[in-house]
Amino acid sequence: MRLRVATGICIGLLVAGLARLVPAKPSVAQAQTGEKTAEQVAEIAAGALLKTERPPVFELDASWPRQPLPNNWGLGIVWAVAVDPRDHVWVLNQTAGRYSEQITKAGKMPAPAVLEFDQQGNLVQAWGVPGQGGWTQGKDRPFPAQAMNVDWKGNLWISDEARGHAVVKFTREGKFLLQIGEVDKTNGSNDTKLLGGPSGIDFDPSANEVYIADGYHVNQRIIVFDADTGAYKRHWGRYGLKPDDTFEAGQQPMWMAPSPFLVGKPNPMGMYPRFAHGVNLSRDGLVYAADRSHSIIYVHRKDGTYVKEARMPGPINSVAISRDPEQYYAYGTGINASARMYILRRSDLQVLGSFKSDGQHHIGVDSKGNLFTCGLSMPQKWLLKEVPRRTGTAR
Repeated sequence: MRLRVATGICIGLLVAGLARLVPAKPSVAQAQTGEKTAEQVAEIAAGALLKTERPPVFELDASWPRQPLPNNWGLGIVWAVAVDPRDHVWVLNQTAGRYSEQITKAGKMPAPAVLEFDQQGNLVQAWGVPGQGGWTQGKDRPFPAQAMNVDWKGNLWISDEARGHAVVKFTREGKFLLQIGEVDKTNGSNDTKLLGGPSGIDFDPSANEVYIADGYHVNQRIIVFDADTGAYKRHWGRYGLKPDDTFEAGQQPMWMAPSPFLVGKPNPMGMYPRFAHGVNLSRDGLVYAADRSHSIIYVHRKDGTYVKEARMPGPINSVAISRDPEQYYAYGTGINASARMYILRRSDLQVLGSFKSDGQHHIGVDSKGNLFTCGLSMPQKWLLKEVPRRTGTAR
């Protein structure tokens, strides 16, 4: 399946007309065609993006990963995919609650929470159980499954947001190394030890620091710690200011009519006062915070200084950055309901195009520029097939 993604963006004025394409209260007769109509609206919106610059072309590799998985394993919902320094792909899935039921109905056994695959899609190893690797605070609770990333040394960092308010560091073999925050404890956005809904993780190798988007539904900040000791370094809220825990999310998105990529679909946004659902760093020292509730990407410097912001066509979970030397592209990961991946020119966060992709909560990019997305209940590999001539600059 080859997708040539649509280009540019001029979506603000487009939305109102698109929203009228789907009736607010569809009849029973329309129920079976409502989803198709919503998809048509989304495709119209994607096709209406201005052609300022052609985006790269991605093609789904349906052979990755290799299936079936061993031991009759089934995945629940995949919340994060990350690529390590060896180009191995790590997958974090949640099998508790209703996801356990769907695995059982499929005649499968729940897989461990963390799985490692090689580039060919072979399963290398799997782990992730209560009390994993000597993690004492996780002994009597489900293994965390909100966000995951792999640092430059190959260690895995996994967040336990609403189910624990902690970020936990493991070796690639699953040995517990470090915990930031305390399980089931939180104390607002200006506490320097406790977290409150950590939902995104990234790193600055040059400073040996870990950045945490501490803003799923409790806190409102980006917070930075030493990656070895967990010592607190600094934190900030919107615009680099002191976090404001009274800030509430408005109607999503608050700056325009509802996203055309969510027409006819349930809109779960606006429930939480988020500032940062995801945090991602570029090599030139910029920090990208994804405000999912308001469809905005904020850009800061590593000291928290505000640089700029950009509105997106729909809610954004996180931002992944291309692996070319200048990191020309960024990828805005839309929520599952919109099923959209947005391709951005990183210099100005201009949307160059989008393509349909189920499940992109937190995604990975390998050294060849391929994308690895969540794919709901099975991760997906998107091969980079074509990079067009570039007209902008990296910053």
